[in-house]
Amino acid sequence: MGLTPDQDLAANDIDNHSLILATAGSGKTKVLIDKVRNVLRNNYHSTVLMVTFTNAAVNEMKERLEIALSSSEIARVSVTTFHKAFLDQSRNLLKGKLLIGPTYYNFIDRLRAYLDKEALIPDVKLTNSDVGNILSGQEPKKDYTDDDIKLVKETYRELKEKNNFYDLDDAAKRAVDGIANNEIPLMNYTHMLIDEFQDTDLVQYDWISLHGHEGVKLTPVGDDDQSIYSWRGARSYETMLKFKKEFSPNIHMLTKCFRCRPEIISAAKNMIEFNADRIPKEMVSGKGDGGSVTTYIHKYKKSQYSTFLENYNKYGGEWAVITRTNKMLESAEEFMKSNDIPYTRSNDESIFKTTAGDFIIKLSAVLLNKNEYSYLAEVLGYLREDENVTHIITNAIKDDGNIEASLNNEGFDVTGTVFEFFYRNNKLFENCYNDNEIAGYIELLTDLILSKRRLGNPNVTCAAELTLLEGLKTRPGSWFDKLSQYADKLKDLDTKKEIDKSVVSLITYHGSKGLEWQNVAIFDAVEEIMPYALSEVNEERRLMLVGMTRAEERLFIHSYLDVYDIDDLDDVGKPALFDPSKEYEPQDFKDGFYPSSFIYEIYFKEE
Repeated sequence: MGLTPDQDLAANDIDNHSLILATAGSGKTKVLIDKVRNVLRNNYHSTVLMVTFTNAAVNEMKERLEIALSSSEIARVSVTTFHKAFLDQSRNLLKGKLLIGPTYYNFIDRLRAYLDKEALIPDVKLTNSDVGNILSGQEPKKDYTDDDIKLVKETYRELKEKNNFYDLDDAAKRAVDGIANNEIPLMNYTHMLIDEFQDTDLVQYDWISLHGHEGVKLTPVGDDDQSIYSWRGARSYETMLKFKKEFSPNIHMLTKCFRCRPEIISAAKNMIEFNADRIPKEMVSGKGDGGSVTTYIHKYKKSQYSTFLENYNKYGGEWAVITRTNKMLESAEEFMKSNDIPYTRSNDESIFKTTAGDFIIKLSAVLLNKNEYSYLAEVLGYLREDENVTHIITNAIKDDGNIEASLNNEGFDVTGTVFEFFYRNNKLFENCYNDNEIAGYIELLTDLILSKRRLGNPNVTCAAELTLLEGLKTRPGSWFDKLSQYADKLKDLDTKKEIDKSVVSLITYHGSKGLEWQNVAIFDAVEEIMPYALSEVNEERRLMLVGMTRAEERLFIHSYLDVYDIDDLDDVGKPALFDPSKEYEPQDFKDGFYPSSFIYEIYFKEE
């Protein structure tokens, strides 16, 4: 299928800065691919850098470019993520190891434990979630003073420096500063195309801008209505206005959605127009009538599952269930299991991508390489070692010094530390071929993990850690052979799980972005959950829009009036379809929730 006139104009605008505003399902990737081809064929000296946010998006873009371009043209195109570009540019200027994935989350746990132990924020019980939210700019669930937030951030920076870590924000800022100070050269391309521009933060914008002012032709592509990452710094509306003012680009509107039926697009448009800070745009469907948006008001929360089952049995094709959080997917998953409905949790991760799995992998690496102790600080931190002790030990190792003497010099004794366990059990660092002895090693490690992780909380089970350790017993070979099978996973933790659309996909709003199904059921559309009580309502509305526009043919929205679950679904009765003429008020529903305000907006267009 060829391009529409609007798509064609955007794809052929190759000599200027341009801004492409592309609504959901409007074919932006096809336009980007055609624009790359037009740039390369117009001038044989042109080169193109395509920048996006995820490795999955990079891989998809590369696959489509390989189909659209010749091999000589492909050689003049690069596709990368922002993070990879920043890391590549700043690699020689940053020292240490990158904090990312489970390594980052384990470090947050260490930071939280350190803040608690030192009582740096008295009278407050910090959680890992609160610390993570503070560092990422999200609203923490408790009330913290500005001084508390500043202290968390400063302590995070200090512990990073002590442990020789840097994070992705450090790499981004170093890349931008390096370019501005002429320490780092610009990316050597004539054109830069930026996908998902609405998700850029201000540092990423500055990096793009530096290239634009040096002659690189810029083409950001995005939709401010789908900006759902303000909590990690995305400033969609702000950066789009800034780009318009700074570069006076040609503006192209891609307003026709080829994914969703008109009924779905109309409902999404009604709702999103209640947002004030957005670029006004049309939203129309490229398909004919025949879709549906059905909203149910259930009496009980669990009733939404039985109604889903009726629709699932009635309508064939692809299905997705979308909820606000992964936690909310758990009850949906239980329902799928009990009714023998095949499903996939697309947000599921390998156990080795969890913080517990990451710890076991790195513990195995430490035991295999006694002399290097590459991950010793992370292992000790996970086991609640005092951060000051960890710092002394790692410095002593780096300087080939005597660990016990170094501790004594600083007023510490190796006795009572976590490190003492490894210090006194040298046999763990030696290969062994006797299964009984190996079983003894595993018991030693099990006792260590339980004793240290349970400090202050005897209810901690350490189930994942102990399961992985127990699994070593069934692995073939010697002690080192067994450990190697875990330690080797350091190399392949970045594999991406594909979504199987032949079964029901259970997924969050954030996880669903970029995907589509013929049938979508949105669960828990009730006030305080969607929109979430502690989030900014405009962002929540954009999140709801993303979920709604994943549906191609049929969209089912489930709300309920009573928060309390019941076990018996036989007596709940049929749900009422949403009645726009009825006045639903919070006080009508004692001790429960009430329909989401977004439901009203779907049916009542903002004037």
